[in-house]
Amino acid sequence: MRLAPSVDDIEPTKPTDVDTQDEKMQTLQDVEIDNERNGITTNVTLVPSMQETNDLKNRISENPEANDGSEASPEEVNEGTNAIGNSHKDPGDSVTQEKESAFDWMVLLCAFGSNLTFGMNFNSFSVFYPCLREHFQASSAQVGWCLSIQAFATAILSIFSSRPIEMFGCRRLGVIGSSIFCLGIALTSLAPSLNVVYLTFGIIAGFGASLCSLTSSIIVQQRFQRNRGLVNGVAVMGFSLGGFVGPAVATVLIKHYSWSGAYLILSAIYAHRIAFALLFVTPPRYLAERTKKTTDSSRTVKDSILSITKYLRRTFDFSILQKEKLFALFTGVLCLQIVILTGYIQHCVSRAIHIGIAGDQAFWASSLVGISNTVSRIAVSVIGNLSCINRCLLFAFGLFVSVVSIIVLLLSPNFAGVLASAIIFGIMLGCTGTIHVVITVDLVGVELLTRCLAVQAFIHGFFRLTAAPFIGWIYDVTHDYNVSFALLGCLGFVDGWIMLLVFVLQRRQKRRKKTEEVALEEETDHRKDRKRSPQKRPKQLPVVAVSASNHELSHC
Repeated sequence: MRLAPSVDDIEPTKPTDVDTQDEKMQTLQDVEIDNERNGITTNVTLVPSMQETNDLKNRISENPEANDGSEASPEEVNEGTNAIGNSHKDPGDSVTQEKESAFDWMVLLCAFGSNLTFGMNFNSFSVFYPCLREHFQASSAQVGWCLSIQAFATAILSIFSSRPIEMFGCRRLGVIGSSIFCLGIALTSLAPSLNVVYLTFGIIAGFGASLCSLTSSIIVQQRFQRNRGLVNGVAVMGFSLGGFVGPAVATVLIKHYSWSGAYLILSAIYAHRIAFALLFVTPPRYLAERTKKTTDSSRTVKDSILSITKYLRRTFDFSILQKEKLFALFTGVLCLQIVILTGYIQHCVSRAIHIGIAGDQAFWASSLVGISNTVSRIAVSVIGNLSCINRCLLFAFGLFVSVVSIIVLLLSPNFAGVLASAIIFGIMLGCTGTIHVVITVDLVGVELLTRCLAVQAFIHGFFRLTAAPFIGWIYDVTHDYNVSFALLGCLGFVDGWIMLLVFVLQRRQKRRKKTEEVALEEETDHRKDRKRSPQKRPKQLPVVAVSASNHELSHC
C-alpha cells in the first residue's frame, strides 16, 4: 500500500521546463487515485515553488507585449502566480478572488468616461433631429435613418470584434475603434447631403463604435471578481450622465456654431475615449488564454483560406442560443426594450416641439431622462448587488415603469407632463440598462460573456436599425405622435410579462440544478463508503472433529 507523499517528497530538482508544474500535479493525482482505492483519504495541496514564482515574474517583466505593452503591477504579478497555483480553477472562481487594486478602480473610472461619450452621442441626436430635418428638407423617417444606421453598424459589426478582443485585448481594440468613431463624427460636419451623413455618421462612426463598444463592459467584468453588479452599475452610469449632458451641450453648440460646427466640437470631446482606452489592460489571469488564442490564430492564418472559414464559423456561432434557452429568451426581451428606448429618446424632443413647446425648452425632454437615469442607476447598482434581490424581477419592474411613463405622456399633453414622463422613463433605463450585462453573466457565466454580448449586439442591430425610422414613419402617416408612443407602451407591457417568464424559468432551473447536485453528492458519498468499507463475510461455525473410541464402536 502506497501512502500519499508530501510536496517535499517530490524531486526537489530545479525546474527546467514549463511543464514541471503539470507533472507534479499529475503525480499527485495518480497517488491520490491509488490511495482512494486502498481506502486512504489524503489532502494534498500543490503550491508553486519560489523558483517557479520568480520565473513567472521574470517572464512578465521580460515580455511586456504579453501585457499590452505595460508593466505588471505587484498585485497583478501575485494574481498571475495564484492563477498558476490554481490552474485547475476558473479565473472567476470565488477561491481566486482577491482585493481590487488602485489600478482596477482607475480602469473602472475610464470605463465610466468611455460610456459617457456614448451616452452624449446617443441622446444629443434628438436635438440634432429637427435641425437636420430643416436643413436637408427631409422627412422624419429619412432623418431617423442616420442614428439607426450607426446603431445597426455598431451592433452588427460588434460580432466581428469579439474574436479580436479575445486575441488582442480590450486596449488595442478600444484605441482603434475610438479613433475611427471620432473621425466619422468630424466628417459629418462637412456633409453636403443627407446621404453623406448616412456614410460618415452612420457607417464610419458606427464601424468605429463596433470595435470599442464591448471593451468597457468586458474589461470591468475581467478586472473585478467581486461585487460585479455594483461596479457594472458604476460603469454604465456614464451612459446616464452622458444622456443628461449631451442634449444640453448640443443645444448650446448649435445655438452658437450651427449643427455642423457642433458636430466638429463634439468629435474633439469624444476623442477623450482614446485616452480612456489606453488603460484597458487585460489582467494577467486572462493573458494565458489570450496568448494561446493569438498563437493558434497566427498559425491557422498562414495555412490556407480554410482559416478564414474557421474564423467565420467561430464568429457566427449562434449555437449558444440553442444551448442556453433562457439567454435566448432574455435576448428577445432586450430587442423589444431597444425599440422602446430608441423610439422614446429620439422622438421625445420632436413630440415636445409638435405640441407647441419652444425648442430651447424641448431639449429638457431628453436631458431629464439622463438626470433620472443617473440617480436611478446609483440606486439600482446598490439594490441589484444584494443577494436577496432577483435581478430578473428588477428588470421586469423597469419595463412596467416604461408603460407608466408613456401613459403619463399621453394623458398630459403639456410641458409638465413631458417632464414627468421623462423622469419616470429615466427610472426604466436605470432598472434595465444597469443590470442587463450582469443578468447575462448570471445566465451563461463570465467565460462566455464576450461571445454572448457579441451575439446580442448582432441581433439587436436589426431592431436598432428600424426603431427610429418606424416611429417616424408612423408620424408621417398619421401626423400624430400619440399613436407612435401608444405602440411603444404596448410593447413595454408585453416585454414586461416575457421578463417575468424568464424569472420563473430561471427559478425552476436553479431548483432542478440544486436537486441534481444534492442527488449526485449523495450518490458519490455512497460509492465512496462502499469502496472504503469492504463487505463483511458471514462468520463460519468452527468444525469440531469427534473421534469415537473402539469401546463405543463395539457397543454400536
